[in-house]
Amino acid sequence: MTNRIFAAIVFLPCFIIYIATMAPSASFWDSGEFIAVSYNLGVTHPSGAPLYILIGNFFTSLFFFITDIGARVNLLSVVCSSLSATLLYLIIVNLIKNWFKTNSKIEPLGIYFSAMVGSLLFAFTDSQWFNAVESEVYAMSTLSTALVIWLILKWTENRGKLGNAKYIILTAYVFGLSIGVHPLNLLAIPFVVFTIYFNHTKDNFG
Repeated sequence: MTNRIFAAIVFLPCFIIYIATMAPSASFWDSGEFIAVSYNLGVTHPSGAPLYILIGNFFTSLFFFITDIGARVNLLSVVCSSLSATLLYLIIVNLIKNWFKTNSKIEPLGIYFSAMVGSLLFAFTDSQWFNAVESEVYAMSTLSTALVIWLILKWTENRGKLGNAKYIILTAYVFGLSIGVHPLNLLAIPFVVFTIYFNHTKDNFG
């Protein structure tokens, strides 16, 4: 329960600040293009982003920001980036708990707090914040990458339990979907492969 509270503490400030600083309409570079093709289901520049465009089209029909369709599509990046920061928090907590075993009731609070600080620092770095407030594929691509890493860590955490293979299947599915946004997510493949390998063997980096 405490972990979920800290995760919510990460999500809410990110969402509120991203909303407050979000571009009110189209901005420079590719943002105007993504807004336009999301609205009319057009074709963007290579290599294309069909999944982003479909989800962006859904956001164009929302009742938020009635005066500007561009703001509605920008909201997609706000949601994705806020979720990315939240998933990063969960990833950090998982990694620290696997590395630092403790039976103390106090030390987990230190883990949650440090993970919260790390994820919030990431959330307001220049690149992440910049992509969070305009219509670009990188916010959704970052979310899919964070989701892949979190899923494979969940598989590691539940290894040996009945039905744990669902995390591997879902990881592969997210990889496939992410191609419809941006191929950047493929950079997570080595992490997934090595995580599976080192959990199936006794090899280690030592």
